[in-house]
Amino acid sequence: MNQKIILWSALFFAVVFGAAVKWIPQHSEQSRLQRLPLTGSFFSCTPLTLSPIELSFYGKSKVIKRFYRFAQCDFVMIVIDGSANRHVIHDPLYCLQGSGWHINSREPLSIDGGQADLLRLSKDGVNRESVFWFSDGISRHASIVRYWLQTTLRRLTFGHFQPEPVIVILQSTGNTNPDWHKILDQCGFLYEI
Repeated sequence: MNQKIILWSALFFAVVFGAAVKWIPQHSEQSRLQRLPLTGSFFSCTPLTLSPIELSFYGKSKVIKRFYRFAQCDFVMIVIDGSANRHVIHDPLYCLQGSGWHINSREPLSIDGGQADLLRLSKDGVNRESVFWFSDGISRHASIVRYWLQTTLRRLTFGHFQPEPVIVILQSTGNTNPDWHKILDQCGFLYEI
């Protein structure tokens, strides 16, 4: 009998909490994505439009996609804030492999406030590199599990836990690989995300 009461109570609290999350507005702040500069002394930037497939996939999420030229290096930056659609952010390895890329190596890359992952990729004779990390504006990491924990705590506290974590993805273009250390050292705006 006691077990039934516990189960019914747990179900009741889960339903009440689910309704509260849906109907009580989350604490929000101005999106850090809005503060990303389009110009700088070390780089030039061109905003890229999302394809219809990307628009459909990302839905209500805030997404920025830009092409950067830094010294002689080109890269594409994609930043996704999944607070309005938590299903769009998942492990980047899953997406890359699903789109046909072979992951040749994965290694940690020290960045300001934490760690990113550097991926070396190949597909149909094309070689690329990609760097990604999750950021709450304070700390940076490359762990999808930690991201899930952060977003869960944020939802449980109705948005008062920490800023919403976003995923930052930098991708090389062509077969030349950028000097990621130099880019990350001189493009400090990447750490304001």
